[in-house]
Amino acid sequence: MFGVHTHAPRDGHWSRPVRRGVWLTCALLVAVASGAAQQPPSPDEPESADAPGPPPVPPGALRLVNFTWHKGRVAICAEEPGPAIERGTRLVPRTRVWVRDGTKTLRVATASGTCDPSWSPDGQRVAVVAPDGLWVLSSDLRTTTHLVDTRHPQTPANEFDHRTLAGPQWAPDAAAIAFVVSNGGTAWIEAVKVHTGERFFTSEPETYEFAWESDSRALRFGSRVVRLP
Repeated sequence: MFGVHTHAPRDGHWSRPVRRGVWLTCALLVAVASGAAQQPPSPDEPESADAPGPPPVPPGALRLVNFTWHKGRVAICAEEPGPAIERGTRLVPRTRVWVRDGTKTLRVATASGTCDPSWSPDGQRVAVVAPDGLWVLSSDLRTTTHLVDTRHPQTPANEFDHRTLAGPQWAPDAAAIAFVVSNGGTAWIEAVKVHTGERFFTSEPETYEFAWESDSRALRFGSRVVRLP
């Protein structure tokens, strides 16, 4: 189902989604985006040397959505002018991702609607989610890999057939990436191998938050820890 490819596979989805309405997807994306990357700190929040605070808004963008620092470089998700983008039955905010290194700012060459940047532990790669799936790019943006493709070869029957990704997080050993998946009715966590795009873990539905354990061999869901295969 997953892999490094240029042609879209058929994605599966939960056969009995808990149909809570499109509002759930919007609320999920806002919540995940808030936690997936750093937000502008409050005036009373101390700033570390590695995360010196909000970067400048990229040229042509309206506002910062989220951002994440790694040793002087920052990956930025910002909103561009224009109406939301219609993807099937969903409306996707018109966001893009930029990487700023010193005074040079480059835009990630993925579709409008890209957001939630996440640096690899060594800072050599950055993962982003887009309307068509998960992308991994080299830090200079010269190499791109479409690691997870969520496109459908045919128009889905309803909003619950669409898969939306959010909040990617690298495993500490950089061998895997986990992220939140939503189909408009519920959400769950998936993990894929970075070198192949193979999905090797799927959580139960109604799972919205997670964190990697330090050994990269388990995911934490609140107080519960699940060992990975």
